[in-house]
Amino acid sequence: MARPRKPTATLELKGAFKKDPARGKARANEPKVDAPVGAPPNCMPQEASTLWNELATHGTWLTGADRLLLEIACRLFADFRSGILDGGGISKLITALSKLGFSPTDRSKVGAPGGKEPEDDPFAEFK
Repeated sequence: MARPRKPTATLELKGAFKKDPARGKARANEPKVDAPVGAPPNCMPQEASTLWNELATHGTWLTGADRLLLEIACRLFADFRSGILDGGGISKLITALSKLGFSPTDRSKVGAPGGKEPEDDPFAEFK
């Protein structure tokens, strides 16, 4: 199985693009999304819309680019809370929530606002 692709921001912080500038050029046109996640779509059932607002409140790192996956997660979550989701559906829900950064492991990979301040790097001047 292939290794998962590292986020561009992580590579940039680690200095990977200084070591291999071509690697940075290959990601130069990567989209940057600053739009907020916004309100739930009008077509969503009320239970899923309520969960949208709940997840968007807790997931302060979510952006407009996360809307499609958030909708899927909310619909699965509504089915889970109503008791009609089977084992395979629960697995899909966990996967969707993980991809959105709601598991402890995946949350550690998210650079959320108000997160831990980076420590001063005593070697920053040599980079």
